[in-house]
Amino acid sequence: MPLFAYKAKKGPQEIVEGVVEAGSKEIAVSKVEQMGYVPIRIEPRGAGGQSQPVKAPVSKEPGWFDRIGSRDLNVFTEQLATLVKSKVPLFEAINILSSQTENPKLRNIVVSIAGDLKDGRTFSEALSRYPHVFPLLYVNMVRSGESGGVLDATLTRLAKFREEQEEIKANITSALAYPIFIIVVGILVVIVLLTYGIPRLVTMFSETKQVLPLPTRILISISDGIRHYWYLGILLLFFIFSAFRQKQLAEKKKAFLDRIKLRLPLLGAFNKKAMLAEFTRTFALLLENGVPVLEALQITIPTINNEVFRVELEKVHGDLLVGTPLSQGMKKSDWFPPFLTDMIAVGERGGNLQEVLLEVAVFYEREVKKINKILTSLLEPAIILVMGIVVGFIVMAMLLPVFEINMGIR
Repeated sequence: MPLFAYKAKKGPQEIVEGVVEAGSKEIAVSKVEQMGYVPIRIEPRGAGGQSQPVKAPVSKEPGWFDRIGSRDLNVFTEQLATLVKSKVPLFEAINILSSQTENPKLRNIVVSIAGDLKDGRTFSEALSRYPHVFPLLYVNMVRSGESGGVLDATLTRLAKFREEQEEIKANITSALAYPIFIIVVGILVVIVLLTYGIPRLVTMFSETKQVLPLPTRILISISDGIRHYWYLGILLLFFIFSAFRQKQLAEKKKAFLDRIKLRLPLLGAFNKKAMLAEFTRTFALLLENGVPVLEALQITIPTINNEVFRVELEKVHGDLLVGTPLSQGMKKSDWFPPFLTDMIAVGERGGNLQEVLLEVAVFYEREVKKINKILTSLLEPAIILVMGIVVGFIVMAMLLPVFEINMGIR
């Protein structure tokens, strides 16, 4: 069996080193933690190099047409979990799915994975070759399931987790669909009025040689600007879209923007609780699958889509390395609510941290739904009010000259 050399913390000051015998690096980490130590570094020794997990390669960001939808990956995961749970060998299950997968790009990847399995690679190693399709969390979950011999249960948990995440996103999207529709229709109506209605009205007014009211002159200037410089608006939208698409946005700028998002009235609470719900559920899923706390936190950090919380969790991870309990490390930050840190402390004392985290995730998901309902109930009338003011101003500016002409005739 391979040997792994470890370096670990024993208490707040003492550092110990040694060698353990284990089938993989994950098992070696578990053995070191069972000794009561906090692992700092674990490396293969001698023949143990073959058992070290393969990290996902760095690959370029896929193009728009190369992306594989989340729904396609969810269906693949559910089908694979069902086949493996039915005692179908993994290689045979992958071969079955290679002919049943509807998405052609995903089908090609599944065929390639089958070839990797045939060549002797593990399933997690094969998945790690496609980081733009299978996230780091997905790969590490499969790896832990392979190490513990519970791949069927792991895939079932993963399929359920992804389905729940998809349901939450779908609820938010459906709630925002109507307000977005109102905004789009309102903008189209305003554009039509400004580009077609106003020019014809200007032609009629120019014949009267009358000084137009200020609102009408403002409206005519806006109409002329849109008709003559419309391409500048398209370039601006393209620039904004490209800026938000950039993955290499400076950390300080991203942290500044994320901090603003968290301080917005009502929207800040929504963003924070949605992020905490995703973090606790992901963290709990990894712990439930047998991943050690230190490694589970390390895997969870990259999944956080907020630079402020990501930095804070990296500090917590550093505290874990020196033996500080998870709850104590999180209490050092003002960004983690007391409810979360207190619940984690209860879970640590009771030895049921994953169960407590799941309860916390359910609590925050309920809060997200409540805030979502409040936001949508406020958003719809607010949009209608704003669009009414804009359209009302346009109508008023168009009718004012008509009223003045009528008054002049009388």
